[in-house]
Amino acid sequence: MGVFLLFDISGGELIVILLFVLLFFGAKGIPDIARTAGRAMRQLRDATDDVQREIRKGASEVRREVEAQQRAFDARPVEGSTAQRPELPTPPAPPAEPPAGT
Repeated sequence: MGVFLLFDISGGELIVILLFVLLFFGAKGIPDIARTAGRAMRQLRDATDDVQREIRKGASEVRREVEAQQRAFDARPVEGSTAQRPELPTPPAPPAEPPAGT
């Protein structure tokens, strides 16, 4: 047996469905149903566009923050680098011990 698909409808089945819709809603009700379905699809499309826009906006903010952190990291001096290391004062020499035996 084949797999059940939601939109796997043949031409004859579609005609039967349309006849039932015509009988149930009447000729005057079908344009209202189509108009309502069109509005619903438009609202759904607008909502998905808004969600996609917000996701892209958040992603671009994160990308900018990561790039700023990366630039700050690249600007830091490299460990072990002598050119960027400040000079430390030299510690004083320890006092000389007297020779043993004197």
